[in-house]
Amino acid sequence: MHDQLSEAAVTTPGPLDWRREAACAHLSEHSVFTRIPAEAEPVLRACGRCPIRKRCEAVVDPSHTWFDGVSGGRLWRNGREVTR
Repeated sequence: MHDQLSEAAVTTPGPLDWRREAACAHLSEHSVFTRIPAEAEPVLRACGRCPIRKRCEAVVDPSHTWFDGVSGGRLWRNGREVTR
C-alpha cells in the first residue's frame, strides 16, 4: 500500500500541497520514508514543532495504508508504530 503514498506523490504539487507547511518539508525524503529509527531522528525531532502534525497522520493514515516512514511524530513500519 506504500505505493498509494509514494515519495514522488508527496513531493509533487497537487492534493498533497499541505506537506509544504510541514516542519519536515526541507528534510531528506529518505529520512521521512525510512524504516530505520536512527535515520528518522531528524524528522521525528521536526515533528515536535510541526503545525500540521495531526493532519499529517490523518492524511497518511499509516495503520490503514501499511505506511513505512514518519507520520504524525511517530515512525511506522508496515502500518505499525515502531517503538524507539
